[in-house]
Amino acid sequence: MIALIQRLFKIRIIRYGLVGGVGIPINVAALYIFQLLLSNFHLTFNFNLTGHPMTVNALYALASACAFEVSTIINFVLNQLFTYREQKIEGWHWMRRIAKAQLTSLSALSLSFAIGLILVYGLHVNEYIANPIGIILVFVYNFFISKRFVFKPTTALNPDVNVQAK
Repeated sequence: MIALIQRLFKIRIIRYGLVGGVGIPINVAALYIFQLLLSNFHLTFNFNLTGHPMTVNALYALASACAFEVSTIINFVLNQLFTYREQKIEGWHWMRRIAKAQLTSLSALSLSFAIGLILVYGLHVNEYIANPIGIILVFVYNFFISKRFVFKPTTALNPDVNVQAK
């Protein structure tokens, strides 16, 4: 059994998924905290696009975006230390890589956010259920875009590549 678990931990998408699994309760807790912090603000907007007036409470939208940002930063650090631990980076490489993570997570945020909005406002699903559903549905997309753009080893970080190129 231990050998199976060790083999599973060698599979990068499994490690990435474990980090993401940790990120979901962090995201839900942050969503709750931001909704509490923002609950005193009146964040309602009135729309009349189709001849039918509609009032939208933007509290969930703003709190969800803030919660996603918190979980994105925590997930980046955990992925760097656990999922991509063989890619040793130091100093400004951390800052560049976290900036890339922020940029790529904007597309994941957009997809997850759209799913959450459809579930909350369109299907009237509870926001604490809709939010994790959006995150889970975007998982595979997020893994591959992060692998390609964020955690792609650079020649400066991998001296073996420089030796082979000469």
